[in-house]
Amino acid sequence: MRYQLVPPEELRAARDAFPHYEICQFHDPAGLPEVTAVLKPSYRHSDLAVLVCAATVTELAEILSAQPRPGLPRRDPHRRYWRYPRP
Repeated sequence: MRYQLVPPEELRAARDAFPHYEICQFHDPAGLPEVTAVLKPSYRHSDLAVLVCAATVTELAEILSAQPRPGLPRRDPHRRYWRYPRP
């Protein structure tokens, strides 16, 4: 499998359009591309697909745009968001 260090423009546009997914494009030994989108952990509570695979970035963008809009990410209960305890 091969991974490009400098992604193509359409891949960067898909990453900007769907910031709640980690989108990567891989190539198999024959050079055929496969695009994969993995849902970020903070959005796992939503009804979105966790793993989406497609042959092209355009096909992946069509699949992801057909899903409902994601809500706000959940807060981590173990992370302190304020310096001092709340009264």
